[in-house]
Amino acid sequence: MKVLYTNAASSVEEWITNAEASLDSSARKIVGLDVEYDKLNGSYFSPKKAAMIQLCVGTDVLVYHICHADERSEKLYEFLFGYRYTFAGFCVAEDRTILSRSKYYVHNLKDIQAIWRDPDNKKRLQGLKDVAGAIIDPIYFEMKDGFGRKEHRMWADPPPLPPKHLEYAARDAYATYEVFRRLDVFERGFFALFKHPEKKRGRDW
Repeated sequence: MKVLYTNAASSVEEWITNAEASLDSSARKIVGLDVEYDKLNGSYFSPKKAAMIQLCVGTDVLVYHICHADERSEKLYEFLFGYRYTFAGFCVAEDRTILSRSKYYVHNLKDIQAIWRDPDNKKRLQGLKDVAGAIIDPIYFEMKDGFGRKEHRMWADPPPLPPKHLEYAARDAYATYEVFRRLDVFERGFFALFKHPEKKRGRDW
């Protein structure tokens, strides 16, 4: 992965410009999206807000420390707001609410949790690590290990954040992107086979 960690709007906008060029040349316009919050528990008078916004296109990841942003990015607003791209997240309802408190809105947002679950996993609620471990690689079953409440309380700390946090944030965004990309390939493959059944034939090797 190539990771950009920043709180500068100009760097965010440069990353988005490069991401748009990559997306516009691709048939499948998928962006992985994740949000980390400034506190574990919010209240009516002190609601949770976005501390980090992570975006992933291919192997390029943006980790934007938005709670310490030097200025607002209108290009980020436009990028998230439109329908040109498909944003993929995991358990997205709260992320959508949290982003709206920063006046950022994501319209074309798909929730992986509502699309697929591991049929061999008996857990009632499956997390990103469960799905990524089943679809990408079993190593992802361990992607949340060693990162607890203490670490999650640090997202709003002044930059720079520890490498452990940057790795966690980038990995979440990449896993979200890659899981959805693969699910998209599977779905289109099944549909193509249903639409154009292959005749029985021998192996092609």
